[in-house]
Amino acid sequence: MYRVILAVLLIFLLSCSAQRKLQRTYIGQPLSSFEADFGKPVAILERSEGKVYVYEKVEKLRSTEIGQAKVTLDPMVSPEVTKTEKYYVRLKNDRISQVKLENEYKR
Repeated sequence: MYRVILAVLLIFLLSCSAQRKLQRTYIGQPLSSFEADFGKPVAILERSEGKVYVYEKVEKLRSTEIGQAKVTLDPMVSPEVTKTEKYYVRLKNDRISQVKLENEYKR
């Protein structure tokens, strides 16, 4: 019984990831549908399998206090971070065949 519950939970978690949502939404669509949501590509790479378009989305995450408890004297504060999301979109026959997401954090 535990194996069944674990298998269902694992399938549920894998199907709800950001990577999987991107693939479900854009695979088989023309590039214009992706550009409508993410703008123009930063770079275009020529590969033997087809063209790879690179998109970037940069977001600045502010520092915030980490809640420990109300009785601590010295508050812990997380540092300010720049988050860069890179989307790699591979095209075959003018249709999206693969979407890959990479997150990068820089202090």
